Amino acid sequence: MSPGRLEEIRLKEKLYHDNFYENVELFQEGSWLEKPVKTVMDTFELLPQKNNLRLLDLGCGVGRNSVPLAQRLKGTEGKVVCIDFLESAMTNLQRHGKAYGVSEVLELITSEISNFHVCPNYYDYVISVSTLEHLDSIATFHQVLENIINGTKEQGIHCFLMNSNIRETEVETGSQLNPMFEILFRTETLLSLLQNTYANWSVLRENVSRYTLEIMRDEKRVWLESDVVTWVAQKRS
Repeated sequence: MSPGRLEEIRLKEKLYHDNFYENVELFQEGSWLEKPVKTVMDTFELLPQKNNLRLLDLGCGVGRNSVPLAQRLKGTEGKVVCIDFLESAMTNLQRHGKAYGVSEVLELITSEISNFHVCPNYYDYVISVSTLEHLDSIATFHQVLENIINGTKEQGIHCFLMNSNIRETEVETGSQLNPMFEILFRTETLLSLLQNTYANWSVLRENVSRYTLEIMRDEKRVWLESDVVTWVAQKRS
């Protein structure tokens, strides 16, 4: 991908999310922030122990999943480490942490995921929802997976939701647009990549579902369609 194309995608995604976070509150009914991802919350319960947990949320946004997970850790020594490169996301997450009484459980770091240092054998649970497909290249994708695999304890769990087979269509004209995603995975390719990368892990869930959402791009209504690949795997002892 050319630097110019990457810059265009990053700018448009920033504009979309900055505007969305300004106008939609966390857990607002009818929005995609309405509730945490059920798979993320259900998978948390599969962790073998619940004390002193270290959770990592890659692409945390304003806390859709980080805040509910922090609520479950409250009263323990656990932490949710929240990573996002958008300052608007982190500013709002800080506010939500205070509003929901979990500020002490959240550790906020403004960073590109690819630049974040993952401590070896440190995390019990790593989640990423609609984020890893926004890394700048396949090479970076592989490197990030290697880093978080090395940073995960035995019996730790990874829970990812990623978009593949992505299409964006202008609602008014039906024109096909270039999707504003850095990595345009084919579903079969993404599943094969994950299966090979996690060959030594226990796969707890592997699922593909269809997803559609109307969004705004350049003040135009756009249908975003994709497959959502859900991938949950546990590191063997």
